Amino acid sequence: MSSLADSVVRSLQNLELVLLSDVEDSLVDLIGGIYDAVVEPSRWHDAIDAIRHRIDCHNAMMTVISLPTGGALVNISVNVPAAYAGMATPDYIDEVIRLWGGPERLAQMPLEEPAVLSEYSDIQAWPNNRYYTDFARPQGLFDVVAVCLTRDRTAIGNIGFGRHESAGRPGPKEVDILRRLGPHLRRAAMISGILGQTELRATTFESALDAAQSGVILVDSSMAILHANQAAQTMLANSDPIRERLGWLALRLELLPGQLKAAVGACESDTGLGRRGIGIPTRRRDGSPLIVHVMPLERRSVRGGIASNASAAVFVADGSGGIAPMHDALGLLFALTPAEARVFELVVEGLENEAVALALGVATSTVKTHLLRVFEKTGAHSRADLARLARQIMPTF
Repeated sequence: MSSLADSVVRSLQNLELVLLSDVEDSLVDLIGGIYDAVVEPSRWHDAIDAIRHRIDCHNAMMTVISLPTGGALVNISVNVPAAYAGMATPDYIDEVIRLWGGPERLAQMPLEEPAVLSEYSDIQAWPNNRYYTDFARPQGLFDVVAVCLTRDRTAIGNIGFGRHESAGRPGPKEVDILRRLGPHLRRAAMISGILGQTELRATTFESALDAAQSGVILVDSSMAILHANQAAQTMLANSDPIRERLGWLALRLELLPGQLKAAVGACESDTGLGRRGIGIPTRRRDGSPLIVHVMPLERRSVRGGIASNASAAVFVADGSGGIAPMHDALGLLFALTPAEARVFELVVEGLENEAVALALGVATSTVKTHLLRVFEKTGAHSRADLARLARQIMPTF
């Protein structure tokens, strides 16, 4: 098998192709609306409603819950009648989880990857589920397409779109649109989790950044530092894990050099950002893991008190929270899709194809296809090669 460095170099051309084709022009406004809602949370309803119309769905619900407090960072319902809006009780939530196959199966769902309920669970069992009989069926809801946005020790979040029986089941077109929007929705959810309740209490987005426990740095398109909150100032003073070079921001350690700068550069166009800038792994000198997220600001229609020349907000957050670090590193290094990255992880854990298919709720043939693509993109030729590759990657977290 080729070395990790050789595999990374080979994958860069594929990564560039993925990024360049990541979003069609017609989705630019939807993406912009997502990031505008992060800056100004009152815009979440309109942002989600616009996506709902784009994929011809009847209703939509997005929730991001802060852990361990359980406080709602984002809780949006669109086109849900008042008579049904109060059904978010623990009993009904348990029914929703059961509809999707239970908590263990939900925990295996790839982040960002759209899942259609009718393809994920037994339709014949739906009439025995109270959420279906009390909520979905009376409204004429025919199916659901959902995306898991974040799942770690700081926050859990997802978004679901209900499809009316008059529109039929979600097809490849709707799934593809959500797959392209997925990285942006996930970035928005993760940043909401990083900011916690501070954003809800702050008068402006800039004041929320200043109150955040994580390091936050505002930079222009050349990486020049425009503003750093108190946590980031401490990091810069210690040059750990970020440092200042003649006024420019740099990471002390990058798994793949140049990714932070490339992500900030991609913020000039929402269409070029894609998955780039989500979960860039780094670590402190003491070895503790940190994850860097980049959010575009340059093209925002709302600024939240942020200077007009700020291109991006760079968040430096704790990286020990859950499945995201390996998942994101695989996407960063080898341009693996979320589903391919999840197959990589489960195979490395020792699961055979049938067990992976059961965990993900897909056909064994689909797992085989994903695995072939993983081999192609990583340069690996066997499961043992993937295990060795994972051991090369894991020490960086």
